[in-house]
Amino acid sequence: MSILHLDEDRREQRTPRFDDVELDSPEAYDDFRYDKELPIYKRRNVGLWTAFVLLTAVVAAIAAYGYWAMYNQNSQLAWLPSLSKSISSIGERTDVLGNDLKDWASRQEKLNTALHNIRAGFASQLRSVREHADQLVNEASLKQHAELEQRAAALKAQIENVASRQQADKVHMAKLDEEMASQRQELASVKESSNRQLASLQQQQISTQGQIASINKTLSSDQVDFEAEKNHDNAIVPGVSLHLTATDVSHQRYAAWVWLTESRRRIWVRAQTVETPLVFYPDANDEPYELVVTRVGPRGVAGFMLVPSDSKANGTDVASNSKPITRPGP
Repeated sequence: MSILHLDEDRREQRTPRFDDVELDSPEAYDDFRYDKELPIYKRRNVGLWTAFVLLTAVVAAIAAYGYWAMYNQNSQLAWLPSLSKSISSIGERTDVLGNDLKDWASRQEKLNTALHNIRAGFASQLRSVREHADQLVNEASLKQHAELEQRAAALKAQIENVASRQQADKVHMAKLDEEMASQRQELASVKESSNRQLASLQQQQISTQGQIASINKTLSSDQVDFEAEKNHDNAIVPGVSLHLTATDVSHQRYAAWVWLTESRRRIWVRAQTVETPLVFYPDANDEPYELVVTRVGPRGVAGFMLVPSDSKANGTDVASNSKPITRPGP
């Protein structure tokens, strides 16, 4: 029985396990070549077959030793049947071990094939990824180059446009310089003509001032201040009276009528505002009179009347509150 246990222990020690198989690391994929085999599995197969042959030789030696022992020791013939059973059991176990070895070798081949396929697929995917990356890089480079060329063309067009504008500006500036020179000449001519016209105007002004002085002498008048009550006949100067009919203090307006004694005429005044002169002629041959109201009150108005200074010469005596003034000529 000890021999059987020894045989089982040896078979368990020599039976390879799938967990003991070492696979190559991923870093070895780059150095992988499809025409190379895995030498480590070959060495293990050879070792297993060598162990199997040695085990067979040991079994044969044990069998020979058993027969020799039975021949020399007749007292041990009693356990020959058990030895025969052990030997047959060993043979069966040996067959099982051989089948296991074959199965293991088949699985190793499948594993090698799967690893080979995996490496081939990985290498193919790696080449595909590299080719795709190269394609993307080339496309990006071409796109960037095209964009740079487009930008360079746009920049060149802008530079040409700026150059053309500068040339046009130069032409325009030259034209402006010519126009400025012409304008200066025209301005000098206009200035000279204006100086001549100004001298002529000064002479005309001197002559006009003399004429105005002469006219002022003939058109000098007297100012007669007055105050008139509402609804009363208020004599301002002889022959001229003011009859006030209404007053508007808030708007400083009044309504009245002027009575001219010599011509027996009545001049109506409606909604007249202060500081607005009322010009009238007492007679067709007389000079104009001006009636100006300067203040409007609830009961009356106040103002003045301008009468010609020579009214005394014509027989018309102005009021005692008159004062001489000189009206500006036209």
